[in-house]
Amino acid sequence: RALANCPDLEILDLSENDFSLAALGLGSLSDWLQRKQTNLKELDLFECGINDDGLQAFAEGVANHCEELRLSYNDSITATGLSHLSHALLSARCRLQSLNLNGMDIGDDGAKALAAGLAGNQSLRVLHFENADTNLPMTPIGTEY
Repeated sequence: RALANCPDLEILDLSENDFSLAALGLGSLSDWLQRKQTNLKELDLFECGINDDGLQAFAEGVANHCEELRLSYNDSITATGLSHLSHALLSARCRLQSLNLNGMDIGDDGAKALAAGLAGNQSLRVLHFENADTNLPMTPIGTEY
C-alpha cells in the first residue's frame, strides 16, 4: 500500500530481502506495477531468495511495466520459473529492455525455457548471464579470439 503513494518512483531496489516465502507479496508488487500511475523503470531483486512461485506471481507485471529487471543470484528459480518469465516476455505489451540473470543456476532446461520467450520478444536489448550455470558458449557467435 505504501508504494501506491509513490507514483513518480523510477527505481526500486529490494536487494537482499528474503522473498522465499512471499509469493503473495510479489503478487501485490505485480498488481502495483500494473496500475497506470506507476512510472517504475528499474526493479532490483538481487539475491532475494525468489523461487518459481514468486517469479510466476510478478513476471507479467514487471515485464509489461518495467524496463530493467535484476534477478541475479536467486538460486531457487528453475526452468519452471523461467518459463513463466518467458511467457511474459512474449507479450506484445512487454517493455523489459534489460534482464540480469547473473550468478543463477538456470541450467540447460532454464536456458531453453527462456529462449522460447526471447525468440518472439521485441523489447529486450540486454541480457546478462555472467557466471550462470549453463552450457551456453560465453564467446559471442562470429567473434574470433
